[in-house]
Amino acid sequence: MRTRLGIVAAVIVGIGACASGPPAAERGRRMSAEKRRAAALVERGDYADALRLLEPLATAASADPQVFVLLGDARRGLGDVENAITSYEQAIRLAYEAHEAHLKLATLLMEQGRTGRALTEFEAAARLSYGDTLVHYNYGLALIELDRREAAVGELRRACELAPANATFAQALGMALSGVDDDAALVEFERAELLGASDPSFQNNYGLALERVHRCASARRRFEAAVAAQPSNEAFRFNLAASITRADPGGGEARAAWEGMRRDFGDRWSYRVYLCRALAAAGRHAEAVAVLEKAARDRDAGRIAADSSFVDRTPPTVADAMEALALAHRGGGELRAALERIERAVALEPDNPSFLNNYGVLLAESGRIAQAQAQWKKVLEVDPENATAQDNLSRFGP
Repeated sequence: MRTRLGIVAAVIVGIGACASGPPAAERGRRMSAEKRRAAALVERGDYADALRLLEPLATAASADPQVFVLLGDARRGLGDVENAITSYEQAIRLAYEAHEAHLKLATLLMEQGRTGRALTEFEAAARLSYGDTLVHYNYGLALIELDRREAAVGELRRACELAPANATFAQALGMALSGVDDDAALVEFERAELLGASDPSFQNNYGLALERVHRCASARRRFEAAVAAQPSNEAFRFNLAASITRADPGGGEARAAWEGMRRDFGDRWSYRVYLCRALAAAGRHAEAVAVLEKAARDRDAGRIAADSSFVDRTPPTVADAMEALALAHRGGGELRAALERIERAVALEPDNPSFLNNYGVLLAESGRIAQAQAQWKKVLEVDPENATAQDNLSRFGP
């Protein structure tokens, strides 16, 4: 699980133009002072006081876009999302070229899952202010969220060019590069650390980047640092548990990690699947079956909905669970049950090399060699370089 970097927004306050004549000048000075006061209240998080000041100001200065940006900030702080959106939209209508309003509207829309409209506003903000680091940074983060990493790299590179000493921007660029150019991603994480990045989210995200290049021991140390600094963070604990399991699937530490996740964060589908695998790898086959069998059957039958709170953010599939159960049943000597589970996994995901390989093994152990060979040949159709299938065919071939 990757942790998100926070979107940054600046409070923008300017001095409005004053009409000619002393009364107008005095009115302009008073309104400017009230905007500065409202901005200070927003900055402190005193949103209700800011709103009380801004609502009459919005009537008196109905053509001032800065008032409506601040009004949007106050309403957003109070959780009044729709009215905050309306306020930012009004600021844009009054001054379309004011990129700050586009940026703030975009970040709020992104938080609400309205990604299409959010991207339109990010693009407008970037077009209207090419040199604003916050625009490029926030737009880049939004693109990462949408897994448009190559586009995100462009925005975040621009932010880093404008602020080369900013550790947060360097880390974000590393996140964007992960999966695009993993070696370059590590360079950016290293640069971010040299610039002072050390917080738990940085350690976690650096660990994920290290795992991508199979530097698993280094990745684990990063996850451990993140957990040590913030032990109640579920994402950090999840990544550490997964790292421990990859290193020693059947070890006691792996079992303890997943049992701890269930204890501390609740009974989740993922934790049951991974605990089943860890127990099976440790030879505790009956326990492995018991921890997952009913949940897997219920999910497969639709008795547990995909949007249930039991099904967490990065869940293994039902097919993954069936494969885990097949291995557990096989280890317990229940070959028929193992075949039933792996057949279900293959039915759900017929091109998955792991499922096909294991199906072939179980068929071979049942004496059905020709059918086993057919499964391994299917693996090589999907993945011609699959060494496991090649080895199995060599071992059980004519």
